[in-house]
Amino acid sequence: MIKHCLERDGLLIAPVTREDLFQIWLWYSDVERYKLATGLDRPITFAEMRDKYIEARCSRWEFFFKVVEKQRGIMLGVVKGRVHYLLKDEAWISSILIDEAYQGAGIGQMVVSMLEEYFRDVWLIRWLYAGVVASNTAGLQFWRSMGFSEVRKTRYQIMLDDKPEDIIIMAKNLEYGSCLPCACADF
Repeated sequence: MIKHCLERDGLLIAPVTREDLFQIWLWYSDVERYKLATGLDRPITFAEMRDKYIEARCSRWEFFFKVVEKQRGIMLGVVKGRVHYLLKDEAWISSILIDEAYQGAGIGQMVVSMLEEYFRDVWLIRWLYAGVVASNTAGLQFWRSMGFSEVRKTRYQIMLDDKPEDIIIMAKNLEYGSCLPCACADF
């Protein structure tokens, strides 16, 4: 697991620890609020949450970060993803979840901005990607507001509420600050 800590303006992004799993499990199990962030439409067991943590911890390419308000020590959310192990100039954010009580305060934007800077400057990442459920209009708008552009649609990639959902792949070129045509663009 990628183990760096990032800090800016009182916000800390740090690797998830075993002690954090219970709170994260509560978020992942609250499918009505967070299914579009997690991609899960059913509650998961604590053992499944622990397995997600162990899987990330065992891979040198994955990140599973908690987002913490440093002054009060309150965990505000989590972000999960990976650096592409073959194409080392790509990173993927597979999930970003900010507690509902803190949404709309710019925390998600700050987290993505901090990750962009980190991956560009430390890992020399050129492309940052995120997959968004096509019906998640707020999520698509969020990524667009961060300078990401739609590069591909994958049909029926995920099942939510017993119906297949498309995933929109969003990308941003970190070298230039906005999305330019990339190798994965097919429309």
